[in-house]
Formats: sequence, C-alpha cells, structure tokens
Amino acid sequence: MPVQMKPIRRIVTGEDADGRSRVLWDSAAPNVNVGKVAASAGMTDVWVFPDCPAPVRGDRDDGNLPFAFDPPARGGHLRLVHSAGKEPGYDPAADTTAVPLHEPRLRPNGHTWDRGGQNAYSSPVHRSETIDVGVLVEGRRTLLLDDGAHPMEPGDIVVQLRNWHGWTNPDAPSIMAFIMMGGTAGGDDDR
Repeated sequence: MPVQMKPIRRIVTGEDADGRSRVLWDSAAPNVNVGKVAASAGMTDVWVFPDCPAPVRGDRDDGNLPFAFDPPARGGHLRLVHSAGKEPGYDPAADTTAVPLHEPRLRPNGHTWDRGGQNAYSSPVHRSETIDVGVLVEGRRTLLLDDGAHPMEPGDIVVQLRNWHGWTNPDAPSIMAFIMMGGTAGGDDDR
C-alpha cells in the first residue's frame, strides 16, 4: 500500500551579484512527505511563497520549509501529490483504516474542514480556504464531489474554489501537480 515516491528534479534559478542568471539548486526536491495525509499518498513541496507578491530575490530555499497541508494564508505552494493505485482485490468495506463520512470538523491546523470518507486509497472529503489548481501529470485520478465522481486523465486541469472534494485512484499510481493559494470566503459560514 505505501506509495512509491518518484524523485522530482527541481531546478531553481536566480541571479548572481552581477545580475547574471544562474542555477541556485538542481537536485531532487528535498521536501518529501510520505503518509502525512494517507498511507497511500505522498507529497513533494517544490516551492512555498508566504505572501503575494512573493519575494523573487535571494538565495533562501523556499522549497525546503516545514510541511503544512495548507498553503500560507496570503501565499501559496506548488506541490506534487503521488498516489498509489489500488491493490488487486482491495475491498473498501473491509478496510479497517476507513473513516466513514461524518459532520464537518475543523482539522487541528484550523484552516481545513474534514467530513471523513477516507480509506486506504481515497482522501478524506475536505474543504479549505484556498484556490487549488491541479494538473494530472501521470496516471488517472477521480475527483469526488457532492454531485458525483469526475475521472481525470493526464493533462486534465481542475480549478477548485473552496469546495468540498476528495480524491481516489481507480487502479494505477498517479502524480498530480497542485498550485494551492490562500483565499477568503468573504465572511460566510466556514462549514
């Protein structure tokens, strides 16, 4: 069940003291987090920006910060989500790690709401104060919304605006890139 994490080559560029462009880092992205949300998923944070406009000078590595599921409230992050495919014969009804759907609860981080519905190969149904732009890079994934399941193929893009959603892999591993940016609901109910 554990996901096989593919190293993500990250080339970060900038300028030297004379204003000439150069490579700052060229290596596997260092911020790899396996099992932070589910045993069958891992996340590679490529870059995090704390605010907009984001700082674009300097030599600090904003892709190697402590892991947080949500992006900074006034900034964002680029993250790749690696998900394992379901094992042959997997039965969600027999999954002892499954969490049934429940009333919305605020996660301990204070920014994401959770309704359960998680099993070994599906994320919990959740919602956060973010704009999430996701691009399926490899494999297939299924977006789970209140109105049903929406299969995605490589190259498909989803833009999520603070809505309840979950994810599952139908059969094979996948990699999906997300740019998640802090947002605001404008004062309406958090649930």
